[in-house]
Amino acid sequence: MKISHQSLWPLLFLSPLVIADPFEDAELDLSALMEMDVQVTSAMKRAQSAFDTASSIYVLSKEQINKSGANSVPEALKMVPGLIVRQLDNNQWAISSRGVASRFSSKLLVMVDGQSLYTPKFAAVYWETLNVPLYDIERIEVIRGQGGLLWGTNANNGVINIITKNSIDTRGAYANATTGNQINIDANARYGGDLSNKGSYRIYGHLKDANESKKGISLTPSDTAKQHSLGLRADFTPSDEWSALIQGDVTHSNLGQNYRGVIDETNKNFSFSGDLSRTDSRVMARLENRISPDANQMLQVSWLKQSGNQTYIKENFESIDIDYQMNFLYDSLQLDWGVNYRYNKISFEESVFLDSDKDLDNLQQYGGLIQAQYNVIPNYLDLVVGTRLDHNDLTGWENQPSARVIYKPQESHLIWGAISRSVRTPTLIEFNDDYKVNGTVVEEALGGSTGIKAIDEYAIATYLNGNDKVESENYVSYELGYRFEGDNTSLDLSAFHTDADNIAAIRFNTDPNQFLPAIRFFQLGQFEQAAFALTQTRVDLDVVSQGETTTNGFDIVATWQPLNNLSTELGYSYTKIDYDLPEGATPTIGFDSTNRQVFGKVNYTLFNKHNIFATLRVENSDAYDTSRYTTMDITWNYQINQTWSTALSGKNLFAGSHIEYNNTRETYTLPNYIDECITFSIKASF
Repeated sequence: MKISHQSLWPLLFLSPLVIADPFEDAELDLSALMEMDVQVTSAMKRAQSAFDTASSIYVLSKEQINKSGANSVPEALKMVPGLIVRQLDNNQWAISSRGVASRFSSKLLVMVDGQSLYTPKFAAVYWETLNVPLYDIERIEVIRGQGGLLWGTNANNGVINIITKNSIDTRGAYANATTGNQINIDANARYGGDLSNKGSYRIYGHLKDANESKKGISLTPSDTAKQHSLGLRADFTPSDEWSALIQGDVTHSNLGQNYRGVIDETNKNFSFSGDLSRTDSRVMARLENRISPDANQMLQVSWLKQSGNQTYIKENFESIDIDYQMNFLYDSLQLDWGVNYRYNKISFEESVFLDSDKDLDNLQQYGGLIQAQYNVIPNYLDLVVGTRLDHNDLTGWENQPSARVIYKPQESHLIWGAISRSVRTPTLIEFNDDYKVNGTVVEEALGGSTGIKAIDEYAIATYLNGNDKVESENYVSYELGYRFEGDNTSLDLSAFHTDADNIAAIRFNTDPNQFLPAIRFFQLGQFEQAAFALTQTRVDLDVVSQGETTTNGFDIVATWQPLNNLSTELGYSYTKIDYDLPEGATPTIGFDSTNRQVFGKVNYTLFNKHNIFATLRVENSDAYDTSRYTTMDITWNYQINQTWSTALSGKNLFAGSHIEYNNTRETYTLPNYIDECITFSIKASF
């Protein structure tokens, strides 16, 4: 499907409106507003101007987050052009970049302040229980494309790093409360102060009670949400050379969800409702030392624990990460190196869905990286080369090299290119586990009819079997980008081509002769024996490393600030994925597909106290079994005085009741319709 001209009319309506300063930041210059002069850390693992970065990076600022009316991190990510953000129901999300998004997307690395949220069981992020206070986020750095050199395996399609504010910037009291037609209450409170002139701290809490969707696909929606959390952060600066931080939080969630799974002897997917109860805990400590004006070092230790209990599945996951890094500057050379270690402890109780072949309840990963950036021609040409070498317990050593070039012909123009290799290590589902999936009817398994209807229509027990011979997926990407920053305009363009092999695929692995006893019994009229014979058969689907993919696409983002109180952003993204699989194999997630996105953003401040912030997305993709849809989120912000402010938001406008994700063939996933939502918020800062 193509995006029609009719889909673009909302952009024409919005174009005189979009992204101005927040009320308290009216004096920010244009470069900061356009996010091109912001210092970022995710692209090079050290501070560097976003404009001078050799990657497709987008920085979502605290000003945009605060004015957007978003109530969660996934909602905020809808403001990132080129990022795939699809809502499954009122508490589940599918998010990815440069690929096919799934609830269990495995190629996008998500972090909070550099602490990975990746779980090796599903290779997924539980977006519904990720609770980072939006008002305490400094920025969200999104890299579209490979980040394996710096951040390790499973960063093939992108990296999202949520960076929170230093507690010195959050002293005093803050509270907000939101309600609406889908949210009963979403309330936050925070208090911060000083620590003996050597540091600062903040403590915060959150409470949420949200309603279910109005309409389900095959079941009455049950996607309610009840959450509460508590957290703290403390920052210390005992001297000019040393700084430290420690932060932690705990979130408990009770969520209703609809599921599909094989839970009885019919061997067929059955739709049912259930509850998910999860407790997520995080602790992270970081110590930084400036050794000299040209060298510094950093040590970060983090702990993550996730405990979940839902219908038919009970899991516990725990990880410990230790990262050490040094950065040097010598004349025209910048050198970065580091080592890391991660210990994962995984516990899953046996269920009707899932059982394990091997006793793999813990995994270890360790390795190191080295990266050098050399200024070949001062102020004009830089070369960045490096590699990362990691070891994991499933596939052994993995190497991820990268080479990037930065050419700056003029101060306001930059051209960059990159060649990089990344890997995705298998999940435990792919490597170790047997997962019961929707039964295969006999006629499909045999590739033809037996002539006996009762046999042809019988659903055979079908298992997706993990394979300890499965290999890591290999991705080689070629990227080219261009940036321009003028007095009141900017442009960011990137194009990419990615070849991948060893892609995980599903292969049919069943001996047709196993059906012969049942057929003979039926022919002899011995129906009881025939039925019993069918129950003793099974279809095996094996995970194999036999696929290849080719992905091509580009992203373009243009910003324009015609007035001091008005700025606009317009983007277009295109991604095409082609699979090459051996006969009889199918992809684990996704298929040949094309994704197109038109994106618009407006920020307009008027009369000093009023602000309009709007984001428009036109989504057109054949990867999710949905129609094209156009949706807009718009928020009116009113600064009553220095203490109080309010906001009125309309979300998912224009699209009406629509489905954003309809891949219901996925076991344990059953989406609902997404509806328009109105919210009202009040905020106070003391």
